[in-house]
Formats: sequence, C-alpha cells, structure tokens
Amino acid sequence: MHLLLSLSLALAAPPPDAGITRDLDGGFDPADPATWHLSAKLGKVSALRAALVGDLTAPATDGGTGEQPLTADEANALLDDPRADLVYGDKTVSIVAPSMAARHRQEHLDLLKLMLTPERLDAGVAFAQHRAEVLERVEKKTGVAREVIVSILMWETKLGTITGDFQAFNAFTSQLYFIDEANAVALGRKEEQRLLDKAKQAAKVESIRARAKKNLLALARQCKSKGIDALAVKGSWAGAIGYPQFMPASLKWADDGNGDGKIDLFDFDDSIASVGRYLAEHGYAQSRNRAVWDYNHEEAYVAGVLAYADALKAARLGDGGAAPARKK
Repeated sequence: MHLLLSLSLALAAPPPDAGITRDLDGGFDPADPATWHLSAKLGKVSALRAALVGDLTAPATDGGTGEQPLTADEANALLDDPRADLVYGDKTVSIVAPSMAARHRQEHLDLLKLMLTPERLDAGVAFAQHRAEVLERVEKKTGVAREVIVSILMWETKLGTITGDFQAFNAFTSQLYFIDEANAVALGRKEEQRLLDKAKQAAKVESIRARAKKNLLALARQCKSKGIDALAVKGSWAGAIGYPQFMPASLKWADDGNGDGKIDLFDFDDSIASVGRYLAEHGYAQSRNRAVWDYNHEEAYVAGVLAYADALKAARLGDGGAAPARKK
C-alpha cells in the first residue's frame, strides 16, 4: 500500500489575501505583510536556507507515510521555484493574533446553526445512504459511528466541496519563517493588545512554528516519493489536505478504504476509512469527545461535530434510514 496525494497539479488562482504578494522590487519591510517573500529569508547563501536544505535531505522517519528525503539539488530547485516565493502574510497575521481563538470558536458556533438546518441534515442523510457500504465496513472495523465520520467530513469540507485553494507548501513556509513578523504586526494593533497574555502568546508562536516545520518537511518528502509537484498541492489556510483535511504529518493515520492499494484523500472511500482510523487510534472507544478533540483542538468544534452526528442519526433512523418528512 502506498500513500497518494491526489490533487490537481494545475495551479488555481490564490485566494484573496493582501499578504499573497511577491514584491517585484525585492524590498522587505517586516511591518508590511505585502512585502514578505520567501527569498527575503531563504536567499541562496542564508543560514536558514542551509538548515532547511539539511532537514529536507536528512533521512526521513515517516511513521509509514512513504516519505523520501530530497537531494540537495531537488531541495534547492524547490526553493528557487518562483511559486515558492509567495507568502500568505495577512493570513499568517490572522493565525497568530490573540483574537484568533475567539474568532475560530465563533465560526464553529455560527456553523452549528447552519449545520442543523434541514438542508444540511438531508445532505448528510443522503451521503450516508449513498456511502452505506463503506461506512458500515469502517464502522465495524474501527468502532467509530458512521454519523461521526460523516459529520467530520461535513464540517471539514462540506462533504468534499470546499477543500481549500491555498498552496500548502506556502502556507507552511509562511508560518515557519514569518511568524515573528506576523506576531509583531498583530500585537501592534490595539484590539489585539487588549487580549494579550504574553506567556500564552509566546507559546503559541513556537507551537505554530514547530507545527509548520513538521508539516512542511512531511509534505515535501511525501511529494518526492510520489512524484508530485509539492508547489501544486492545494489545501486550507492551515495546509490541511483532502476531504478529511489531514495535515501532511498526520497521514500516518490515513487508510485505504477501497482496497486498491492506494490512499487518496480526495476519494470518499479512503477519506471515510482514514477518519475512522484516526478517531479509533485516538481513543474513540474510551471517549468520542476526546477523539474528536484530538482531530481539532476546539471545544466548539467538538460540540458541533457531535451535535450534528446525533441529529444525523436521529434523522437517518427517523424514517427507516431516510430523512423524516419535514413540515413546510
């Protein structure tokens, strides 16, 4: 079995973000996200570049994701590609800002209201019926309720319809190399200063940096092993990939759901199997709340996923497996 990152290699237009700008004049102003570009940090003779090339070429300890180290020539060619120069500046500022946690939580609370509408529940029921065979198989194998699996796929990508238009490589390099500048910009805003806890903010910066490095290396090595252009892989603003929005470093939990010997997170059978395996191996049998929290460390997300799963089960069983009739 091998892992396949099956993504369109055609580059789509980047999402609206004032920070996605290559400064053609070569200037770099740490206070202006519009001027940030990777070559400002990773010039050909920079110590940061040498360190990254060393990491990319080091023996991989992939935990079963099929990673292969790059050669020095491959690593340098990747960094010299003009597409690598893009930095998601404004998005990185938004991610590191103290207000991010509250904004993210509110997004989940707002989404729950939408998720519990008849239209979304009916869509979930229809999906569960259409994918009943693989859902039943994965449910028996992992012990994870099919409704929880469907709920996560609905929450993450609206059942595969919204998977993200950010270049995953650039999302990770932005967070790895520009997190200090982004933090300074964020903390220069009065509304963010009011929310600041210095110790927590410092820990947050380092957590983002470490996570970005881990996932950047995993992405580049996995693409090398599969012959995929690392700069063409699209995902969320965080760099999450596919229908279940797995981070590259989490692909060791991905699973083959259709027995074709490949794992494609843009295939529903594999995505269903992967979500089931992830939750099972993160303690679902002991606590579904804890397992879903491990999938996304936000209490509002956990509450929302499980509320939709419970509503979906009630709707699915309300009429012999079909969605119950609703009053006009």
